[in-house]
Amino acid sequence: MVLTLFRTGFVAALALGLIACERAAEEVANYPSQPIRLVIPFAAGGTTDLTGRVLAAQLSEELGQQVVVENIDGAGGTVASDQVARARPDGYTLILHVASTSAINPYLYPDLTYDMREDFAPISLMTRVPNIVLVRKDFPADTVAEFVALAKENPGTYNYGSSGNGTILHLSGALFAKQTGIDIVHIPYPGAGPAMNDLVAGTIDALFDNFPTGLVQVEAGNVKALAITTTERSSAMPDLPTVAESGYPDYDTYSWSAIYAPPGLPPDILVKLSAASIAVAQDPETVQRLQDLGAEVIGSTPEELAEFRDRMLDYWGPIVRDSGAVVE
Repeated sequence: MVLTLFRTGFVAALALGLIACERAAEEVANYPSQPIRLVIPFAAGGTTDLTGRVLAAQLSEELGQQVVVENIDGAGGTVASDQVARARPDGYTLILHVASTSAINPYLYPDLTYDMREDFAPISLMTRVPNIVLVRKDFPADTVAEFVALAKENPGTYNYGSSGNGTILHLSGALFAKQTGIDIVHIPYPGAGPAMNDLVAGTIDALFDNFPTGLVQVEAGNVKALAITTTERSSAMPDLPTVAESGYPDYDTYSWSAIYAPPGLPPDILVKLSAASIAVAQDPETVQRLQDLGAEVIGSTPEELAEFRDRMLDYWGPIVRDSGAVVE
């Protein structure tokens, strides 16, 4: 009697397990069969949000399902990252990581609940956005060399603003100071907008800003541009030299955006998302819209993004530690 009940229960459990496996396989085969959520780890209206909305629109076309942007702000992107890391790995929750959330926060926040290498499935590196070295329009230097010489003659006299402690704009300035050997005071702001306002007003001396917003102020004649922070010049300002060619060949900083999913994503779904992301990066209209935002469009494979992620974590770790920036 007991043996019969055991066998009956075993058979029933096995049947349920097989049914569940069949349903899971069917869900993967029919993916996507419902709207997909693309989490933006910041408030609406910023560069990351605008980039995400451009990507979501074309991903919707490629996947045949609506890709809906959801903004989850808080703690420098760590709130959204934590939620996505713990989400169901079914392909219906994605996140657009950027430089700060994927390569800087792991060193900036000592108590993160997730690991960038283990808790996110790489999909595709989508864009790269350079930063730009700006000074107030009446600053007595027009090149990086002149700026460095002036700062060395007057250590601790000049300052630079940023969008806050530990942000990529702060760390771009910290790395610049380290590699050029100058003593320049960092002034953190609650965002790049207020910092730019003070640069335009002449309240601060310099600012390492995102290229798209910085370019607008340069073209308006409100500030001066000394250099671009990537190792290659930008087609938007081809006459503007890089910091690297100005005498500091190891200097290379920029922002980027990349699509990730929760860990454990089924391989077939990963393949579909990867193919769709690469197709987005090859769509002429999407490329133009992203270039209008100052971005270089990439569209990598998951393997290429994983390698890039590891390289950026190794690159930014020492910079964050040297800067002394920590967020509790």
